[in-house]
Amino acid sequence: MDSWPISGDRLRAMYPGGRANDTARRFARFWATVFSSGVMPRRWVTLEVHGRRSGRTRRFPLGMARFAGHWYVVSMLGERCNWVQNVRAAHGLVTLRHGPAMHCRLEEIPVGERPLVLKRYLQQVPGARPHFPVSQHEGVSAFEEIAARYPVFLVRPDRPRKGPHWWRWILASVIAIVVIITGAVAAFIKLGPTAAPLALPHGRVSSPAGPLAGTWQISGGSLAGFRVQETALGFSNYVGGQTRAVSGAIVITGHTVTSARFRVNLATVTVNGKIQAQFAASLGTHDHPLATVSLARPVTLSPAFTAGRTVTAIATGQLSMNGTSRLVTVTLTARRDGPELQAAGSIPVQFARWGIRQPSGMGPIGSLANSGDAEFLLILHRE
Repeated sequence: MDSWPISGDRLRAMYPGGRANDTARRFARFWATVFSSGVMPRRWVTLEVHGRRSGRTRRFPLGMARFAGHWYVVSMLGERCNWVQNVRAAHGLVTLRHGPAMHCRLEEIPVGERPLVLKRYLQQVPGARPHFPVSQHEGVSAFEEIAARYPVFLVRPDRPRKGPHWWRWILASVIAIVVIITGAVAAFIKLGPTAAPLALPHGRVSSPAGPLAGTWQISGGSLAGFRVQETALGFSNYVGGQTRAVSGAIVITGHTVTSARFRVNLATVTVNGKIQAQFAASLGTHDHPLATVSLARPVTLSPAFTAGRTVTAIATGQLSMNGTSRLVTVTLTARRDGPELQAAGSIPVQFARWGIRQPSGMGPIGSLANSGDAEFLLILHRE
């Protein structure tokens, strides 16, 4: 999926105002454990420093930059970053863990010496890039303009590191790799954003206005999409996509829906705000960009619906997509809200029935289900 690795927008959202939210803190605790084990490349370390208020040891996972024969740590979140303030309060005395502990002094370098280090930092620590207003490919002059905003510290070890016992580190590496894979998959599956199932809008509902009988056109605010279960290493969640490219109408005669037909432009469906090439290929949107849902049998509306209450109904429809048309069962809830008619529902879809190639998942460690739910929220106005 395109949401793995985590997108730049999601990374920035995890640090509102330069401070970590709950999700970022969970990731930080996980990566602090991984980096301190020593199984990652040398640049990935866990910084330990006394809290300036609590006095307790605080741990922060960091990526270091190697420049001109020295190691540097950089605050990707700028001056307000918690570890920067703790390091300054501790006069730079910290411990860096990458396997064995290394006691160090971090020396903050002047603003004029930062630009080249910042550029190298972005080249070597990809996860920091979304937090900078410049690219690693830009010239040094671009980094000179922002250097005052990003503290940089030179790492000066207090004593040389001792050589590790290699057999212990080999064993620890194997264990840590398993932990990394499992933890990363768990975080991706359980912490990733999941769109809620489409449902009727929340809020106050007005009394019905105007007659019920007539032709009702789909209008702004309508949505259609899908939800498919995603599973990896025993963890599961739902991936969903949506589009506003929905059109069509229903006809009500008396108290009976005599016809209904709406179209969805599948080529405009986005997942986490992006069009996913693998879903487009699976759905065959190049040759069949439209999906159509039509009512196969009339549906009689209850007096409760006419009076303005929310009702639930089961209808038989015809779903056409990928060049194939099948009868389907539509479960929906509907109501009148002032001049509007609102309906939300879902249709179970077995991909094979429509000749849809099952989307790929995470290779050998995970998969997507071979079925899902087509969903819709229709906002209709009477002609």
